[in-house]
Amino acid sequence: MNKSEDYDVPTGHIPHAPSPEALFVRRLLVAAAIIVLLLALWRVSLVLILIFGGVLVAVILRNLSEPLRRYLHIPDRLSLLITTAALGIIVFVFFDFFGTLASQQFSSLIAQIPGAMDSTRTWLNGTTFGRELLNAMESSSDAAIRLFGALPIAGGVLGGIGEIILVLFVGIYFAADPPTYIAGVLRLVPPRRRARARQILDAMGESLRKWLIGMTLDMLLLGVMTGLGMWMIGVPLPLALAVLSGVAVFVPYIGPFIAMIPGLLLALSVKPILALYALIVYLIVLTIEGNISQPLLQRWTVSLPPVMNLLAILVFSPLFGIWGAVLATPLTVALSVLIQKIYIEDVLDDRTR
Repeated sequence: MNKSEDYDVPTGHIPHAPSPEALFVRRLLVAAAIIVLLLALWRVSLVLILIFGGVLVAVILRNLSEPLRRYLHIPDRLSLLITTAALGIIVFVFFDFFGTLASQQFSSLIAQIPGAMDSTRTWLNGTTFGRELLNAMESSSDAAIRLFGALPIAGGVLGGIGEIILVLFVGIYFAADPPTYIAGVLRLVPPRRRARARQILDAMGESLRKWLIGMTLDMLLLGVMTGLGMWMIGVPLPLALAVLSGVAVFVPYIGPFIAMIPGLLLALSVKPILALYALIVYLIVLTIEGNISQPLLQRWTVSLPPVMNLLAILVFSPLFGIWGAVLATPLTVALSVLIQKIYIEDVLDDRTR
């Protein structure tokens, strides 16, 4: 055999580096695919945010039914059925006992707000500072409209009720069979990374569970303190104002201050000095909530930097409307887990906390 044949290299098997033109086309196609994916996600953004709301409902139901499974050894779906039925009964009993009173107070609250606003305007017109303040408010009305335009409501009242019902049903279905839906999500991940993806999903679920516990306690404390304070100084409709303040804290920073407006208007409609007392009560309650109760709750729940909550509202409200404002904080909790687990721990290999 010819010695030179030992060094023959078969033709057609020499690897060729892709040309610059081919690399450019490949990158262009990847960029186009990313843009198309983002546009598709934008088109279904409302659906995605409602699904996330359903996940929160599922987390609530699963955690409420867990003691039945753990201590009474009740089957999974039966414990979920008992929990859902118990919640329905509690809601029915609450509205049966307090619904009429709360409805009357809210109706009175809505009916009295226009008169309170007229009284406020009349009182402000009686002072030089008040007239200047009214002129400034009128000149900035366009800016206010643009500001509230960042929080569009997705549909009318019926649409909002339908979305809430959809979120509840999605949450019940998720809670009834979480392994099926978790397995469906994991199938989107390469097999070698599925164990890690499951760890990340479990961490997200635990963080959302702790956040929901802390938020529920925070809402109760703020509502009770507000209601007692308004009742003690003689502001009308303290129960309605308490419920409004408790629910509004779900939207951090912005919600509590918006909830102050009806209480201040009602107090001002009685007499100006009462509005000052009401403002002092609100500030005391918010100070206690922000500096005592909330930090104590965050020690064993989920702690987010205050600026993150505010930035989350500014980012998610224009993207998802009113649902974005309501779910801004839990979305931030979920995203913070993803960033911590995927980018900081896996990409940067930094597991220090």
